Amino acid sequence: MKKLLSVIISAIMIVMISITSFAAENSVITQDNIEKKGSITVDYNMKESYTVTIPASISFTDTQKTVERALQVEDIAIKEGSSLRVNVSSMNNFKMKNNDAEIDYSLVVNTHDIAEENNQDVLVIESGEKSGWAILHFKTDLSKNKATYSGNYSDTLTFTVSVG
Repeated sequence: MKKLLSVIISAIMIVMISITSFAAENSVITQDNIEKKGSITVDYNMKESYTVTIPASISFTDTQKTVERALQVEDIAIKEGSSLRVNVSSMNNFKMKNNDAEIDYSLVVNTHDIAEENNQDVLVIESGEKSGWAILHFKTDLSKNKATYSGNYSDTLTFTVSVG
């Protein structure tokens, strides 16, 4: 009997709390209101979002000295008046390294040479645009004469995304 009474009292308390909070969230218009109107706010908070797809890797060979890859940005939702920037930097200043030996390469983005400049924007998309892309052209004049040692020559490119 005590358990049943406890359950009933708990249920009544939950209903009363719900009714009280329901009344506090509503506008009440009565015959005493001068303007006889009320208002509510209707809104939706869209969070910032975007998807940036960068190439997985670039591999040059003795016969393939130019490589093109796409950089894509999709599903963009950013604040009005801001822009989304994709920036690139090279760990070795656009040189593939094997210990102390190195081979130069260049990066051209939509006809703009990036090879001499680190921390350079490769793509800028303004608010209101839903997507954007750039073609990344990688080029080297490598040859066996330029490679001092056998083995892997590599560099790491870091793409950074910012919104502001």
